[in-house]
Amino acid sequence: MNLTKLNPAIHSAALYEKLDRTEPCVSYDSKILYLISGELTYTVGGGKRERLAPGNLLYIPAGTVYQMKSKYMRCAVIAFDFTEEYGGVGEWLAPVPTECYNPELCHSTSIPEAFRSPILLSDVEAERDNFIRMTNIFTSAEGFYLDELSAMLKLLLIKVAEHSDENALPSSMVENLDGYIRENIHDEISNTELGAIFGYHPFYISKVLKDKKGITLHQYVIAYRIKYAKSLLRYTDKPIADIADETGFTDASYFTKSFKSQFGMTPKEYRNKFKEDFI
Repeated sequence: MNLTKLNPAIHSAALYEKLDRTEPCVSYDSKILYLISGELTYTVGGGKRERLAPGNLLYIPAGTVYQMKSKYMRCAVIAFDFTEEYGGVGEWLAPVPTECYNPELCHSTSIPEAFRSPILLSDVEAERDNFIRMTNIFTSAEGFYLDELSAMLKLLLIKVAEHSDENALPSSMVENLDGYIRENIHDEISNTELGAIFGYHPFYISKVLKDKKGITLHQYVIAYRIKYAKSLLRYTDKPIADIADETGFTDASYFTKSFKSQFGMTPKEYRNKFKEDFI
């Protein structure tokens, strides 16, 4: 990721006590919201409604549909572009309802790859004073305030990119991981082997899977094996011992234990239940 040419242009930096965008709207520039206190719920990109907690940071790229709803709160909102391509404060365009949005006016061409999707960071309380200071500097409008804000925001964006990279695998990683497990499901698959193949330390892959899916890398492999075993139990009459061997389990007892741990029933009980459901 190359952010050396990053030169953010600030359009607005303010503290809000109310943000009510209950109808879907779109912003022409990018935004960073930092909740200092209170409550804020939001929907971004057509996803489900989420809650922004105090000390959390939400980045919304230009051209993204979002909704906001708040009770009492203090929230710092920074509106900006990643370069000066679209002009400064005087060129700022306010968010508009989706039916009024003109994509030709969107400030999206200069957005770096790392910032093309929304980003949510939790536990960034250390940035609280920086956000308050940025809003104060913008309000004062003294001296080279826009240059000072640009420098501060660049440092903040680099931190956001670093935190985001630490908590997200490349988009193709899970797909490639599934493909490798599928092709080698009969063989023993170790964390070390997977780390070497995909170019990441196995602890790193395991940490990200734990954060994103709630399971470790080892558990992910087991879950994939069991998913394959379920289809064999449903659609074949193969003995359970053969299915255990075919899906890469060391023995039938370990397969039964793992299966029951995940579904609350043995493979035999699962097969019988599935057949009963279709009688």
